[in-house]
Amino acid sequence: MWEFPKGGVHPGETLKQAALRELREETGLDEADVRFIEGFSRHEQYRFTATDENQEFTIRKRVTYFLAEASRLDITIAPGESIRFDWFTITDARRRVRYGARRAMLDAAAAMVGCLRADGADQSETSSRTRDASRSAGSERA
Repeated sequence: MWEFPKGGVHPGETLKQAALRELREETGLDEADVRFIEGFSRHEQYRFTATDENQEFTIRKRVTYFLAEASRLDITIAPGESIRFDWFTITDARRRVRYGARRAMLDAAAAMVGCLRADGADQSETSSRTRDASRSAGSERA
């Protein structure tokens, strides 16, 4: 399953500080390697069922996503976090994102930075000049 980098917020951290820490832990990108795109954040809430010692319980999550531009493309995957990493065009990223709400978020992010045309087509498919700028990061989790 392909996912965006994400994780928990430690006590005393802001949401952006947590995002930077998780990004560093999962990809090796640190604060000097990324620039947040101001004005973009999206929230997602979901729940799932887990089992611990034969007891089933529901876990509720609230995730805040930020849009950022990476200044380098070389990634170091943290052991135990992911099994694979790739950069995708918007079209390819949309194919890999499992949930409709995340596809809508991806579309909103792409539109904000000009990677989608007014008709919804992926600009990176039609312009080699914008290809690298319109890539989305994703990692496949075991």
